[in-house]
Amino acid sequence: MHMRHRFTAALAGVSLAAAGCGGSAAGVSGDGPIKLGIMASVQSNSISDPWVPQAAKIAAAAVNDAGGISGHKVQIDFCDDKGTPQGASLCAQKLLMQDKVLMMAGNQGTMEAALIPTLKAAKTISWASQGASLDALKSDRVYVLQPVLVQYRILPQMLPSTTRRVAYISADSAVARESGKISATYFPKSVGVTPLTVALTATDFQPICLKIKQIGADTAVVATAPAQIPSLIQTCHQIGLTDLQWAIPSIELTPQLVKTVSDLKQKNTVVMAFGKAAVDGFAADVAKYGPKVGGITNTVADDALNAWLAVKLAAKIIPAAGGPDAGKIKAWLDKQRSFDTAGATAPIDFTASPVPGTPRVKNTSASKGEISGGKLVVTDPRPYTFRPNGS
Repeated sequence: MHMRHRFTAALAGVSLAAAGCGGSAAGVSGDGPIKLGIMASVQSNSISDPWVPQAAKIAAAAVNDAGGISGHKVQIDFCDDKGTPQGASLCAQKLLMQDKVLMMAGNQGTMEAALIPTLKAAKTISWASQGASLDALKSDRVYVLQPVLVQYRILPQMLPSTTRRVAYISADSAVARESGKISATYFPKSVGVTPLTVALTATDFQPICLKIKQIGADTAVVATAPAQIPSLIQTCHQIGLTDLQWAIPSIELTPQLVKTVSDLKQKNTVVMAFGKAAVDGFAADVAKYGPKVGGITNTVADDALNAWLAVKLAAKIIPAAGGPDAGKIKAWLDKQRSFDTAGATAPIDFTASPVPGTPRVKNTSASKGEISGGKLVVTDPRPYTFRPNGS
């Protein structure tokens, strides 16, 4: 499963001196740094997301500039899983057994199934994974901040009240089809939803655009490969669908998509995994610390923002849990009924399982935004929350 494909003063003010680290444990030794591991695909035949470790390093630079975690610097240990289970297994051994990181933080998540056995052996966790595998979405050692698939259920709440006919464009994959089927049930009865399928290898989008035109859709929801969407929008625009509203979950965002929507001045609604506090905080840290760690190549991808958020929140979690001990951190998180993400999401109940079949999806909120003037902006400060059965 791969659909990626992803604080202002509130986080800056988090107390970093709440609890002494006490002794030594995996991930920290004496006065040494607290080591956080991160795994993503960079040198891969299918995807390359170097911005994931880049974002984590930017967050670490910001945390360290504020004094670190209880006086300890944060160190990011990155391993490229190369987009394969074998690569992920090697990364698991390197990070968890050799480097002895305290915990994983901000993983891209696509290869996390191969990481889970070593997480168990090392008695640690993967914090703020993107949860981009079914194994990750069921393991009690994986903690997900991004509202995986929930974005599609929340999306209908964000569309204009004038919406009447939706073209739901799904990739030819089981996950995309399922997300479309589920999302369709959350549209008001007054809205007609027509499912349309695009092959993941498709490059000619005229047939899909003609179908959208034929059914008279006023809105198009995209749930296909991110790299396909700019060409899809361009093709539809060329055949005269210039007034179509594009509904885009933020897991689909790419710099090219932002540019295309802006250049063609397309109406759009973006269902954002994280809210204004996170978006603004990330932008501020990128501007201040990005040059110090070598820059970042993509600032709109969900997995970049997620990796940054993982490290920033780790600075809050570790002291609150009693220090850099993975067992204590896990036990503390498992008791949190209203975890404060400093405005990135609505408070998260880590004791609940609100999404059937995916018990590790705990965050059921998303924020409303849009692409405007070449930028991604939040248009509503309040988070929208998934309402079971459309209630």
